[in-house]
Amino acid sequence: MWLLIGFQSNDEFNPYAASYESRVELYRSKLDSLNKIRSVRERIYMRQMANLEIPEYIVSKLRPNDVVLLPPRGYANRFMQTEAIWTDPRIFTWMVGFHDIVAFADTARRSQANAFVVLEANTIWITRPGGSTNIDSLLNVYERSK
Repeated sequence: MWLLIGFQSNDEFNPYAASYESRVELYRSKLDSLNKIRSVRERIYMRQMANLEIPEYIVSKLRPNDVVLLPPRGYANRFMQTEAIWTDPRIFTWMVGFHDIVAFADTARRSQANAFVVLEANTIWITRPGGSTNIDSLLNVYERSK
C-alpha cells in the first residue's frame, strides 16, 4: 500500500531558497576570484595565515646546527586567535619542509633540542641556552600549558 502526499505550492514559495543562498550562491559568487588562485601555497596562506607564517619565521631564524623544540599546542593557543596547528611536527614539516624539530610530547628526544620557541603577545623569537631567557622556566611554562 502506498500513501502519496501532495503538496500544493504557489510559485512564490521555494523551500530550498535559504539553503541555496547559504551554500551554493555563496561559492558561485566567489568562484571567479577563487579560480584565479591556482597556487597551493597561496591557498594555504589564505586559510592558515598565522599557522603558515610562524613556521616560516622559525625556519628563517634557524642556525645550521639548531634542533627546535616545538611548544605544546596549549602554549601556542594562548597567543593565537585560531587553533595553533603548527605545533604538530607533521604539519610543521608539511608547511616548511624537513628541518630538525622535536615535538614537546617526544620526551625521549626533548633533551636534544638547543633552540626553543618563545611566544608573547604579537612577538615570537627563538631562544637558545645561554641567552636572556631561562630555558628551565620556559620548559616549565610549556609543561603547565600542555
